[in-house]
Amino acid sequence: MKKILVVDDDPDIIALTKKRLQDSGYQVISAQDGAEGFNKATEENPDLILLDIVMPKKDGFAMLEDLRKNLSTRDIPVIILSAKGETDSLFKGEKFGAVDYFIKPFDWQELLQFIKRYI
Repeated sequence: MKKILVVDDDPDIIALTKKRLQDSGYQVISAQDGAEGFNKATEENPDLILLDIVMPKKDGFAMLEDLRKNLSTRDIPVIILSAKGETDSLFKGEKFGAVDYFIKPFDWQELLQFIKRYI
């Protein structure tokens, strides 16, 4: 079973995302900020990461940058799920190595198709 790490500071979004992913046959682990997310990524070695940008302690861009610098996590595909839809944020996500960027709210079926593409 493929494992997905969901990193978001909103517990409701984590719960909804977890349920939808589990219903689609994925194992799901979660974290509520970038620092915890980075630790879980190194410990759990997920097949894919769904990452929010605006979070306490360490934002998504800082976490993504750390993931790419670490040998054990640098090749994990990361899809950003964020309400931040400015061009600057999209470019920053690409610069730091995200494989895709979805602006909240997004279409679940489309996201699931992209997840299947990357894992």
